[in-house]
Amino acid sequence: MTMQDVVQQVSFQLGIPANENLEELQTEQAVLIAFRELKGYMSTPVSLTVPYQTRLDLVKLGIKTVQVLNVQAARPRIGLTMSTIESGNVFQVAAAVNTLSMVGQTTSINIDPIMTQMAMAQVRNTLTTDFQWQHDKENEVIYCTHRDPKPTQVTITYVPDFQDISEIKSLRWQNYLVRMSLAYMKTALGRARSKYTIEGSNVTLDGDVLLQEGNAELDAIRAELEGKKNKFQVLN
Repeated sequence: MTMQDVVQQVSFQLGIPANENLEELQTEQAVLIAFRELKGYMSTPVSLTVPYQTRLDLVKLGIKTVQVLNVQAARPRIGLTMSTIESGNVFQVAAAVNTLSMVGQTTSINIDPIMTQMAMAQVRNTLTTDFQWQHDKENEVIYCTHRDPKPTQVTITYVPDFQDISEIKSLRWQNYLVRMSLAYMKTALGRARSKYTIEGSNVTLDGDVLLQEGNAELDAIRAELEGKKNKFQVLN
């Protein structure tokens, strides 16, 4: 949805031409004011997978964010993190525990070194992590380190900071934008039309009515958004 789409819908609902500035008021300004206010409620996280680097430049990656929630390897390994035993071999070692050699009674499988290494790896994983990251908000970069072997890609989960209304893809938020823009336009028109009173005129303006409607609708929208604020963190 573009700015023109919102302007046309708001203008249609108000019964005014979309290409005219009524009472020297611009519908685009009402849309921008609504957009800035709605951004405070739009906390639905999104994810982006990018090539792994120790320094991820968010500007170059095209990420505008309010908050980085998580960074992780795009394809994390399964099982214990070990230098010479990968997760696929863990099951083989576990199966070998109950395996006896069939070559005489004096020969057995020596699994003590392997099991020792597995135990040490488990302790190491308990004390440290494979992946660590830190978000430098001032410079808009993420610093991250990963134990060998390093991943080829990482997934960044963040709350987007929308710069233009065309970036809003959710139908839910597009509807809120139209509703709030319409309410702001009503308050603006209401103030403009209620500035002056012409005594003895047969014509009356609807300024007071528009102002009351606009303020009531803004209060209702804000109450609705506050009530659903936590749900918006997981909804699209």
